Amino acid sequence: MNLKRHIPLFLKQIVYESKSYRRNPAAAFFTLVFPLLFLFMLRIFGNDFVEIDGGSVSRATKYIPMITAFSVIGSSYTGIAMTLTINRDIGVLKRYKGTPLPLMIFLLGKITHNTIVSFVLAVIIALIAFFAFDVALPRNSIATFFLTMILGAATFTSLGIAFTSLIPNSDAAAPMVNASIIPLMFISDVFIPMDSAPIWLNSIAQMFPVRPFSLSLQEAYNPFSSGSLNNPENYLILLAWLAIGLITSLKFFSWEPRR
Repeated sequence: MNLKRHIPLFLKQIVYESKSYRRNPAAAFFTLVFPLLFLFMLRIFGNDFVEIDGGSVSRATKYIPMITAFSVIGSSYTGIAMTLTINRDIGVLKRYKGTPLPLMIFLLGKITHNTIVSFVLAVIIALIAFFAFDVALPRNSIATFFLTMILGAATFTSLGIAFTSLIPNSDAAAPMVNASIIPLMFISDVFIPMDSAPIWLNSIAQMFPVRPFSLSLQEAYNPFSSGSLNNPENYLILLAWLAIGLITSLKFFSWEPRR
């Protein structure tokens, strides 16, 4: 690939993705609304203290990283898979195919833009948590937070793109995407803590990217964390799934509706 030729295309694609995203305010609105609903539920159930590794913290401190994980996965994986499937069925992607835009640049543009959106979303949640729930910003683990967000959002975006190769049409997108991710969330420290779950169940969840992502965010928010990468295997798992997503997307991605 000629870098001098394709870098301008890559940058233009990111700008285009940004403009396209801003022209769909409903999608941006609901991307932010869902985490706010969960934050509101925290207010309802109270903010008493719970135990984590290292000591006791407020319930909000325990659940804010889990809410962040849910929001990022929803934006990066669920959102991208459904949007691409719909665009494929209505012929939008077919028009891309007739342009000089290489598939790799298209994919990297999607992944980069979605990573930026997810990072902004995580920052908004962190600021709301700070001002409304007195949850400390992950200052001691800022490197962990940055690395987790960038790697996690890129991984789930690539997997969302790859999953479109299995979706036959837009009518099947919502049930198939939700069926592929919601069960994993339930066993991966996203909806409920899995501290007392059987070891075999946590071992299964650890093989997929959701649990490593959620646990890494929890580590970033843990006030007792040293700020270092205490569990590097979580990042290796995310990297492996990022590679799987990219390779699968390059091999099986379809510009045209599936027959």
